[in-house]
Amino acid sequence: MSQPVKAVLFYLSFNPQFTSILELKLRTEPKLKQRINSNRIIFSSVKRNKRETMKGKINENHVINIRSAKTVKLMAVLFLIFTIALSGCVDNGQNNTDNETEGPGSQNTSGQEYIYGMANVESIDVLILESFPVQIYVIAEGYLPDGCTEINEIKTEREGNQFNINITTKRPKDAICTQAIENFRETIPLEVQGLSAGNYTVNVNGVNGSFELAVDNTLEETPNSMPTEQVITEAANGTNITLEKGETFYLRLEENPTTGYSWELNLSQGLDNVSGTYYPPESKEGEQPLVGAGGVHLWEIKAMAEGTQQVTAVYRRSWENETGTEDRFTLNVEVV
Repeated sequence: MSQPVKAVLFYLSFNPQFTSILELKLRTEPKLKQRINSNRIIFSSVKRNKRETMKGKINENHVINIRSAKTVKLMAVLFLIFTIALSGCVDNGQNNTDNETEGPGSQNTSGQEYIYGMANVESIDVLILESFPVQIYVIAEGYLPDGCTEINEIKTEREGNQFNINITTKRPKDAICTQAIENFRETIPLEVQGLSAGNYTVNVNGVNGSFELAVDNTLEETPNSMPTEQVITEAANGTNITLEKGETFYLRLEENPTTGYSWELNLSQGLDNVSGTYYPPESKEGEQPLVGAGGVHLWEIKAMAEGTQQVTAVYRRSWENETGTEDRFTLNVEVV
């Protein structure tokens, strides 16, 4: 008997309408009953095998899902560990900057907390300007450890013949900074007016330099002793004056050398610069002159040749290139 026929017979054996016919048939044919029972066993075995196969597939998918979940959790843990390690490296790199300290008062008015330290100074240069009283500047060069660190403050103190200059830095406490060195250059004026002749030393964050004053850096004259003859001031900028040959006049311009700026004077060939003197700001008797305050520069100029002459001046720092934005003074002089 073929498999399809067996299946049909097996199905019909469970059909109530077919029961009576089948029972009669089974009584007359015992072999048929044996074959039907055999088919039932085979069909039950097939169904059981299918259930076990399906159960195995479900268990396998469950195992795969568990493994996938474990893999995702493991990747998340590894990513978290990597992030913590990276932030630790960046923070360590910032905290290892030279000479940085954190202490009281490290919070400004805006609520931002800073870490303060000493700037890394590599070299200094003492610049002496050709003037009297002598003007002296210290040019300090160094580097900052990262892109967040900046110059905070520059303090200058003098003890006897030694100038001590401290350059401090600041950096936001929790900032993530570019780990790239930033160079800096600072020009620092020294208050040398009134100093006696002698040798002086300069210390900038541990880097030393020196300079010498050949004579006392003091003016005996005061602004009150300035001449009362013809005096030209900045109000005459761009105007014309007339002089006789051999006559002199005075040019008086305001100047503040403590900022590094001074007037650079130029005369045409028919004029002669007889003298030039800087006068500091006037102070009351018994008081020290104001630090950082400006005074005036006075030149005595003599007419040496007839014709049209000119006086020009530029207010600038001697070590910087001209940009065209500097203050300028021009005076046309007609000598007869």
